[in-house]
Amino acid sequence: MDFLPANISAYAEAFTSPESELLYQLNRNTRAHIMAPRMLSGHVQGRFLSMISWMIRPRRILEIGTYTGYSALCLAEGLTDDGLLITIDHNEEIEEFVRSYWRQSP
Repeated sequence: MDFLPANISAYAEAFTSPESELLYQLNRNTRAHIMAPRMLSGHVQGRFLSMISWMIRPRRILEIGTYTGYSALCLAEGLTDDGLLITIDHNEEIEEFVRSYWRQSP
């Protein structure tokens, strides 16, 4: 679902810091292999979530709705060294897909 005109989306992506290789692969594979990929946070929103997390430096984050874990990885970037991110989702079918990316993340 595209809410913005294509030229505005292109502008936002052009001036947003790039995804890490891990996030890029997660983004790509979610779109290729998982139903309803429109639920993915994606590049621009993910960088925004990361920025907010870096500004706040939370010790705890509760995320309700994991989907494929993209937003969780972005939010975790700003956690304190002793921080903890808890994310919950009812869809057990893609849990191994999600965990495979989390295992690759520092």
